[in-house]
Amino acid sequence: MEEKRIEGLWDCEYCGQTAIKARYDACTSCERPRGIETMFYLPDDLEAATLTEEEKAKTTNEPDWLCEYCGAYNKSTSACCEKCGGDKESSQYNYGMLHKLTGKLFGKKK
Repeated sequence: MEEKRIEGLWDCEYCGQTAIKARYDACTSCERPRGIETMFYLPDDLEAATLTEEEKAKTTNEPDWLCEYCGAYNKSTSACCEKCGGDKESSQYNYGMLHKLTGKLFGKKK
């Protein structure tokens, strides 16, 4: 069976922009960062949302991580915080763990 990786979407609570790809940690319209309360959802057309081999090569199945020092989210591949330089090893939580703690995992589009 062929492995498919589908990118989730999220909506900006500040400006109302919808269907922002999960790879973006800030709104593509107003540039405000998404927060821990952000709910992701699957697109309606799963076949069209399947990542290409090129896109898969640029991504990982690992979740983003939260910097213990400044609270910024960082890509799973970053060894240190892109905002303050804090190291990943000092950080306890990643995006998936925080969502489990808050009870907000993966939602459905409203």
